[in-house]
Parts: sequence; C-alpha cells; structure tokens
Amino acid sequence: MKKVNITITLGMEVPDDWDVVEHPDGILALDMGNGKFMDMTFTPVVTDSADEDATWSTDYEDGFADKILDMVKEYDTEMEVIEVQ
Repeated sequence: MKKVNITITLGMEVPDDWDVVEHPDGILALDMGNGKFMDMTFTPVVTDSADEDATWSTDYEDGFADKILDMVKEYDTEMEVIEVQ
C-alpha cells in the first residue's frame, strides 16, 4: 500500500447571512439560516475514458464510495469567512 495526500481548496461566494459556526457536533459548518447547516466533503467521481473531454460521474457500483471512504485515514476541513468588498 502507499499513501496519497490530496489537497482540495474550494472558494465559494455565499449569501451575506451565511456564516461559519461551530456546530453542536463539534465541527465547523456553514450556518445557512432557518436551522440548516452545511459541511463540505468530497465525493468520488469516475470515468472510463482517458480522453481529454472525458465525462466524470458518480455512476458506479453500490458500495464503491464506501470502499473509497474506508481508505481515508485522515480528513480535515477548514472554513473561514473572507469579507468581499
């Protein structure tokens, strides 16, 4: 086995009333108002094509995503609010 480190950086423009809060579960989440919270995570996408314009999808066998998630040994999400002027 070998270890692969994957870094994903995602920048979003969200409504002004959304905020990053510590959810009672102890994780940082986006408070979207009306009692709704959102955490960001990843979803594996796959393709059968090696072509430049390949189509990527979540169309895979049941249990595939669970197998991938079982391979994840470390996971960290950071969120910060940057005021846009």
